Amino acid sequence: MLPNALVVANGKGGVGKTTIVANVAGMTAAAGWRVLAVDLDPQGNLGSDLGFKQRGLDDDGKSLCEAVAAASHPIPLRDVRPGLDAIAAGSATHDLVAAITLDRTAGRRAIAEALKPIAGDYDLIVIDCPPAGGAMVNAALAAARWLVIPVKYDDGSLDGLELMARQFGEVRSSDNPSLELLGIALFDFSLAGRTIRREVRKALETELGDAQLVFESVIRRSERGAYDMRKIGVLSHEYARQAVDQQRTVSVSERIAASRSGSPIQQFSSSAAGLAEDFENLTREIIGRIGLSKPAKPFAAVEGDPWADQ
Repeated sequence: MLPNALVVANGKGGVGKTTIVANVAGMTAAAGWRVLAVDLDPQGNLGSDLGFKQRGLDDDGKSLCEAVAAASHPIPLRDVRPGLDAIAAGSATHDLVAAITLDRTAGRRAIAEALKPIAGDYDLIVIDCPPAGGAMVNAALAAARWLVIPVKYDDGSLDGLELMARQFGEVRSSDNPSLELLGIALFDFSLAGRTIRREVRKALETELGDAQLVFESVIRRSERGAYDMRKIGVLSHEYARQAVDQQRTVSVSERIAASRSGSPIQQFSSSAAGLAEDFENLTREIIGRIGLSKPAKPFAAVEGDPWADQ
């Protein structure tokens, strides 16, 4: 077990795992901690969220796969943001999954053993997992000190939570008794759906038997923001800052002229600032529950419309 590792996982895909990993890692690094983001999902979307895939810096997971095979350690991609290193995933990660699945005992230890030589270089390691459980998720849980489970409002997401709860219990009893469920993060909820938010939160609190396990922070739905951020490889606070800068520097007449010329100016989500604030609030809760005590700079989010005002 790595005492500074946090894994984000759910048995279902599309519930915000990668987005949460990228933004929590990025905001924590921006606040002054030294952070490593690790992608274990063969889809490799963490590289898109952090922007290094768009820059051609992605190794498709070869570094981690080769490190596990050779009983060595991976070479992270350095400073994808100031203070933030990353380990990519991709096509080579399929081979890693196969190797971990083939040898159950060694596979459970594989991720922890590979990351252990470099873990001391970081204040926090944040790990993104593939969906649907399996051997890779077990290896991630065996390596981590804390687990965060993101959920959406749909039944499939809640079913994925049940699958993750079973895996959590199994790994905790057999491989990693120090593993702790840090909290459940509500992701992609409509601002207008206050009743749904209350019902989902109540159902989770009842199921878990502990209201404190559900984070107060809620990540709002923003289809425009989600599309833009992954496409151009920026995090929520960076996207919000770009939106504010454009509002300050580009006049209405310039926007109209650009549109007429066939080269319209980038349109930003109207909820860019609020989305950044949501991720900042979640990051603060996670850091608070972990108990990281190193002095840090202020978080980087742009002031926006808080959930409390909705």
